[in-house]
Amino acid sequence: MNMTDSGHRQGAPHATTDPAGDTLDPQRLAPHVEQDWVDAFILEQRLLGIPGDRIGDALAEVESHVNDSGEGALDAFGDPVAYAREVAAGPRVDDDRDPSWIFGLGLGLAGMNLTLFSTHAWIDGEGRMALTAGHLVVLGLVVATLALLLLRSEAFLRFVLQRPWVSLGLFVLHFSAMVGALFLLSTPVAHVPTGLVGAAGVLALAAGTIMEWRSRTAGQLEDPILGPGESRPARGGLGWFGWLTILLFPLITLAMVGLSLLVARLS
Repeated sequence: MNMTDSGHRQGAPHATTDPAGDTLDPQRLAPHVEQDWVDAFILEQRLLGIPGDRIGDALAEVESHVNDSGEGALDAFGDPVAYAREVAAGPRVDDDRDPSWIFGLGLGLAGMNLTLFSTHAWIDGEGRMALTAGHLVVLGLVVATLALLLLRSEAFLRFVLQRPWVSLGLFVLHFSAMVGALFLLSTPVAHVPTGLVGAAGVLALAAGTIMEWRSRTAGQLEDPILGPGESRPARGGLGWFGWLTILLFPLITLAMVGLSLLVARLS
């Protein structure tokens, strides 16, 4: 297939900066290509971990051919998913990505659980918290979930996108298993100082928050789709949503600790 260079390749590199994000719409790189085809192509490339600049290059080539020949993308390139896999050879995003955001997520979850466990023990007047089989099951499920995200992220995301209702059911089952383990597996397997558990929880929350902040401020999760000759847009501040994401686990923990104290006071 003979493809011509697109006009995007000419001239000096230019930024796609737009605080509103309007110019980052990937459809701008392929305005003559059907949006459904573009969306399916981008989704598959993202699932395969292809960097945004390479996705942009591929879209520019498709646009150039479609615009010059007058053919539709489906006729010229075939099924978008199959074509996305065909041009997916090369390094993946995950090859260079710092996994600190996943470790931050894990520390946040573990810290939240440890803090809540110790809070409930403190409310019950227990100087030494009974570590039950249920606690171990909950921590084990958290670790297993994070390992799945870290080691099999593509398969995980593909399953969620292809079977959203089944995924929702599995999420509910996963959460129910954790709650059920806490209530049904209450046999103590060890006793540890409540203060030590609480301190470990707070430290894990702090470490997880710092790792999430480091990941966000370094732009680890940002990978805009750029056309040939385009440079990354200027990065702005985190904004309220960015800070909410970073502080999510500490805020949830504070809310749940406050609720537990309120219930204990009223009962």
